[in-house]
Amino acid sequence: MEKKIINAYPAECWNDTTPLGNGTLGASVYGCVYDERILINHEALYNWTCDKGYPNISYALKEVRALMDKGEYKEANTYYTDIIKKTDFRSNKGKFFPAFDIHMIFETEAAPENYIRELDMERGVCTVSYTENGEECLRTVFASQRERAVVINLKKTKPFSVKISLERHDMADYVDNFYCDEFKSFAKDGYVYSESKTGGKLHFAGIVKVHSTDGDIVSGGSDTSLNIGMTGEVALKDYIKIENATEITLVFNMDKTPLSFEEMRAVVDKCQKDFETMLREQGSDFARLFNKTRLTLTNEPNTSNEQLFLDSYQGKVDNRFIEKMADFGRYLLISSSVGCEFPANLQGMWNGAYSPAWACTFFNNENIQMAYWQAYAGNLSEAALPLFNLYEKFMDDYRENAKNLFGCRGILLPLFMDNSNGKKENIQPHVLYWTGSSAWISAIYYDYYLYTGDESFLRERAYPFMKEAAQFYEDFVVYDKNGKIKFYPSNSPENNPDGDFEGARQISVSINSTMDFALLKELLSNLVSASRALDIDAEKRAEWERMLACIPEYQNNEDGAIKEWMHPDFKDNYHHRHQSHIYPLFPGFEVNEENNPRLFEAMRVAVSKRLVIGLKSQTGWSLAHMANIFARLNDGKGAKECLDLLIRFCTGKNLYTYHNDWRNMGVTLKYMHAGHAPYQVDANMGFVSAVYEMLLYSDNDKLKLLPALPKELNKGSIEGICARGGFELSIAWNENEVKVKIKSLLGKAVNVGLKGYTLVTDSGKLSSSKYEGYKLLSLNKNEEIELTYTK
Repeated sequence: MEKKIINAYPAECWNDTTPLGNGTLGASVYGCVYDERILINHEALYNWTCDKGYPNISYALKEVRALMDKGEYKEANTYYTDIIKKTDFRSNKGKFFPAFDIHMIFETEAAPENYIRELDMERGVCTVSYTENGEECLRTVFASQRERAVVINLKKTKPFSVKISLERHDMADYVDNFYCDEFKSFAKDGYVYSESKTGGKLHFAGIVKVHSTDGDIVSGGSDTSLNIGMTGEVALKDYIKIENATEITLVFNMDKTPLSFEEMRAVVDKCQKDFETMLREQGSDFARLFNKTRLTLTNEPNTSNEQLFLDSYQGKVDNRFIEKMADFGRYLLISSSVGCEFPANLQGMWNGAYSPAWACTFFNNENIQMAYWQAYAGNLSEAALPLFNLYEKFMDDYRENAKNLFGCRGILLPLFMDNSNGKKENIQPHVLYWTGSSAWISAIYYDYYLYTGDESFLRERAYPFMKEAAQFYEDFVVYDKNGKIKFYPSNSPENNPDGDFEGARQISVSINSTMDFALLKELLSNLVSASRALDIDAEKRAEWERMLACIPEYQNNEDGAIKEWMHPDFKDNYHHRHQSHIYPLFPGFEVNEENNPRLFEAMRVAVSKRLVIGLKSQTGWSLAHMANIFARLNDGKGAKECLDLLIRFCTGKNLYTYHNDWRNMGVTLKYMHAGHAPYQVDANMGFVSAVYEMLLYSDNDKLKLLPALPKELNKGSIEGICARGGFELSIAWNENEVKVKIKSLLGKAVNVGLKGYTLVTDSGKLSSSKYEGYKLLSLNKNEEIELTYTK
């Protein structure tokens, strides 16, 4: 199937636009025929940032623990909050801010026909095509990776006229008092320059250049005479008018600082190539990344999103939709996180709201991790580099968090942050008591090493970060009378435990959350392995091993589900979107079917209860998370069910995923921001990870092929999928046969298994395995083998 997304009509709001991006600049195409806007975002624009962290209140830790020891959990829950309220501390995170609209008003002669808005995901190019009085009209837009600019090409077979301006984003998306700006714009010599200054410390500039045209630039000035339908007068501010053109190429660029007109003109003038050259280079550059891993689930012809949704509403989510959603999530990661300064935020890099939900920042207790689960398996390790750059930028802030809040050494990442600092800046108890972000982000660092084998990265970047994350725990944890670690205050992200104490289901503070122990165990285990690989820190390694021995065993509830809290006072609350206690299974890989069948089954029971008992408490991203969990459980049916629910109820017209059921069909929780369920990119990207997990599981010594293949996906292929240990695979399957190519990039041995199939080829590279149903594969570096399995 073509790697294209097709919409049969223009976007009605920015949430429905076609997104483009080169990591730094995002462009959202509405596709309107007459009054067209292209929304521009810049990755660095966060309004109203604040860099004031907590005062030193570390003395409160002893007092909170004393309250918890007495069972006074309600008082402990707000203890830190009450202290901070008495200081001059003020909390505010920056809000991801829309930069400009490139506004174009076309002179039209007839109603458009044969309209198509199309995104070529393989090339990173959007086209809008239609006919007008039988004449062909075509617009092409892309965010050039090579030129670091947005390029717009307008073509008609008959001469046309257009007015072009560069404005602040449509104020229809202004919903509160956070804008407050000074905005100026003027047109000169085929350029439109605009400068914006907000009340929240942002000050930036942009420019549109008429790069080439066969028409006449006849004027530049202000126009307040246009009437558009019933919307009243439209002020285009300063504009360029071009007449008698059959082709126009525009180039846009901007800077996060207020460069002058002359400086911005010098920036945009660096682009000297003709449109066809830029288009060809864009297609080549983007395809090189997109096709590093290529998924095929159907040979059926492509169709519009509208038709796919109509079918899905009747309960039929066909394989074209699954493939298209997986491709789109991959496309979004490339567009928002390659070759740039900052990683993808909560909305990737596309936002039209002046005050977006949750400020559209970086959330470190689920969301940013989910956005990057797909990266390594999808052969896009370069997409994670902006993530590491962000976190390493604010190490002193994390040290201040650890010291001022709990009196500890090491680093303590905030639950959420913008791009200006890494300080904890929120007084909600679940934010204050969440300490797991540093360990969870550490896992992304270490996984980069497991996939790539890059020892320099491990030594210079991953290990130092992980070591400081562990240093916090060395000071923070205490030991009970049995010599086991007691973790408190503890938090299971955003969930409130049940129990027989005052404040049950209303408090965030707890003792011994399963996730806190899972994160600690993973971090220390990875540090032990890393220190051995680097042959350093033998004494610290022994200390970490002693701590590992003191972590208590995971516990099960009477119903067989793994407990979310490993303390008798705190009972599970199944009505919740987070599935944090299942971390040892996914996204961690401490527990699997081979090494711990009992806990493996306890994980299955736990997630099943979330999907049945707590379905109305779920969200779009939690359905994506659950799909990944079911894939780890070898349950293709469960994984597919979650993906189907996500598509049918939490996916928008352009395939953006929403925080919740945006049509209010009663499937998930209900949350509205500015009158609409919020768009979030995490479920888009978590969808990709789930599909990859259905096709390949990997850990330190195993490759499990097609572990969770649902019956609906009975034929397909994936090329270039990657595995831990430095392996690259291509897998093609049908109902009777599976062919696998495995290339070792590092020369490591690995156990390979495919349940339900018989291996019919053997090249002498395979030997017996310690795992039932597996073979031990030994390849030299860069050696490749092809295996065939049959039913």
